[in-house]
Amino acid sequence: MSRAAETLAGIPLSTRCIMGLCILTYAYQLFFDPPLQNYTMCPRNVLYKHEYYRVITSSLFHGSLMHIGMNMMSTMAIGAMLEKEIGTLMMGITISWGILLTSFIYVFISWFLFVAFGYEQMMLQHSVGFSGVIFQLSVLESSLSPNRTRSVFGVFQVSSKMYPWALLVVLQFIMPQISFLGHLSGILIGTLQYYGVLDILFPSETYLQQCEMSERLEILRRQPGYVIAPETSPRREARPDIRSSLLGSFGYITLFVKNVCETIKVCIFGRGADANANIQLGDLGAAWGSSADNTATGAGTIAQGNVEDDEEWVGLPAAIQRSTEEI
Repeated sequence: MSRAAETLAGIPLSTRCIMGLCILTYAYQLFFDPPLQNYTMCPRNVLYKHEYYRVITSSLFHGSLMHIGMNMMSTMAIGAMLEKEIGTLMMGITISWGILLTSFIYVFISWFLFVAFGYEQMMLQHSVGFSGVIFQLSVLESSLSPNRTRSVFGVFQVSSKMYPWALLVVLQFIMPQISFLGHLSGILIGTLQYYGVLDILFPSETYLQQCEMSERLEILRRQPGYVIAPETSPRREARPDIRSSLLGSFGYITLFVKNVCETIKVCIFGRGADANANIQLGDLGAAWGSSADNTATGAGTIAQGNVEDDEEWVGLPAAIQRSTEEI
């Protein structure tokens, strides 16, 4: 078996299926070259032209080879870890609802901005790609992860639960042309699902286990990469109270803003003499203190030669001495 085949076999079933569907859709784009704007998410067309198929096609179509490549690699990494936690059936249901609900949130926010504030740009904007669902899966995976912190591109560490939000902001700075609202919609749906707001849309663990034991799904269970649903949902075990989580998130945001303001203050005005007064280097630090008395005292101390010699000092090794003499 080749390395590529081994890699594909190691991907859980639901993740592999959605990746295959997106890749087949992109192959259709390459061979038949359909007008991409006919399949993107455009809230105006969905609401006023009743082109409801865009709710699904906008997640499956992609704009370029790099676009689908990055999304599929992210899906493989995030989806594989999440599916091993929640099982293949729940993963398939999560992705299916994610495609529908992220598009719904996208349309709703665009419509609300237009009606409430007259902001029409989001209603006319076209977006495409699976990244909204990826952000939904990222929220679930990072919330269930035992790791408390995560690195954002190896630059700084954030809380695991704040990781999707940090990724949202950083990616928007790096690639301003990407759909901020599409990614935000995925984060919102993932957050609502994690805290149980959308539980009415998902079957219980008991029902999933009964489905898995039925003869109708026997062929599905035999497929490579199928993950059996856990007896107890890790999502329910790890899910905290939504009120305490909101307060905790507010604390993280407040601390982050405070640190940013402090950094800007130091960059513009400097630390100041009072802020540097706590920096001491022993006797040498006294010589460099902020007051003139400390400077004089410290200098006198050094001049008097109070730095004691080490009685056990035996000099440099002979080899080092010879090399020093040669130089």
